[in-house]
Amino acid sequence: MDQKRPTIIDFVEKYTAKYGDATFLREKVDGVWTETSFRQTREEADILAAGFMALGLQKGEKVSLISEGRNQWIFTELGILFAGAVDVPLSFKLESDVDLTFRINHSDSRFVVASQTQIEKIRRVIDKCPAIEKVIVMDPIELKEGEMYLSEIREMGVEYLKDHADELAKRKASVKPDDYANI
Repeated sequence: MDQKRPTIIDFVEKYTAKYGDATFLREKVDGVWTETSFRQTREEADILAAGFMALGLQKGEKVSLISEGRNQWIFTELGILFAGAVDVPLSFKLESDVDLTFRINHSDSRFVVASQTQIEKIRRVIDKCPAIEKVIVMDPIELKEGEMYLSEIREMGVEYLKDHADELAKRKASVKPDDYANI
């Protein structure tokens, strides 16, 4: 990081270099606490960013995200940001179809990412959100038309990085301090 104003990506790179294998995230999975390091978090974000790029997400485009707090939420948000896109965090407390539809449509989101606990809210309003190309589901549940798993985005990212790691690096470098991160 030089003397320029830092971006969120700069902070992630700085602290990943500084703390690498130190624990960054803890989460209970199937009753057992798991730990994720700074480096693992950045690696997951890179993979998801590459997957979003493989899906066609362009710099500055918006992705709505609705989930309870969990590690996958952090990986996904960072993946969106690393792809040069803008995260539109939707509160899991949103219950009104009108509010949810307004926020998705007014943000010009192209995709929505939702957890299993929040997907029914999205399913209720998706027909009123014509710009949404795909609903991306974090958890392995039965999908409906227009939905795909976040694990598929991850797989696309792994494949994309094999031949296009330089494209991800260019996209990350293109993010400037005045670019939107969240709206």
